[in-house]
Amino acid sequence: MKSARLGCVSGLFAAAVLAVSAMAPGTAAAAPLPVVGPGTGFVTTGGVDDLTACSIAAVGYDDAGRLVALTAGHCILSTGLPVTLVGSPAAPVGTTAVGHWGPDYGVIVLDPTKVTPVASLGGITVTDIGIGSVGQPVCKTGLGSGLTCGTIVDTRGSDLMSDAVTVWADSGAPLMAGTTLVGIASHASGAPLLSPTAYASASESVRLLSESGAPGAGFRPV
Repeated sequence: MKSARLGCVSGLFAAAVLAVSAMAPGTAAAAPLPVVGPGTGFVTTGGVDDLTACSIAAVGYDDAGRLVALTAGHCILSTGLPVTLVGSPAAPVGTTAVGHWGPDYGVIVLDPTKVTPVASLGGITVTDIGIGSVGQPVCKTGLGSGLTCGTIVDTRGSDLMSDAVTVWADSGAPLMAGTTLVGIASHASGAPLLSPTAYASASESVRLLSESGAPGAGFRPV
């Protein structure tokens, strides 16, 4: 069956997500910074063709000391786009930096003066990055469907296939084995909710990212 990308929610839908977020009450200057961590929803803004609504897999630091977030590569339609958190639309909190397909991973460079990075959010805690295996119990949390759990049912190349439920806007969400990040939500192998989701291998993504020397190289979770 034709694959369906989960989180490349472009055009009108992403604009609607941003519009709903913008309806939230204004935040006072002294209010706490918005929290960003595993499963946090974000919107990229720019031209109409640049709009996406996706999820963050994990937040951490790279070898250059930058605060960065891992997500799905197909959520990064171009580099340098402003990134706004769903529910906190007052101002951008970072910019898109890397969009890679095969495996499907991406990087956002966050402004440390605009966010509070956390390792635990939405019932998920990320302490490290590792390799997933068939039969392993896993859970994911994302903007589209929240916290869902299942197992790794298969592998396809470096991708992990899991029956942990996903829908559109979950792209980029973390697939967790305990507190180990093993995958990044990429696409449904058929119809979302009815077929396994492909998760980019987190370990392979971080390995390739580190070899590239791009922002995010040497990623380590907060």
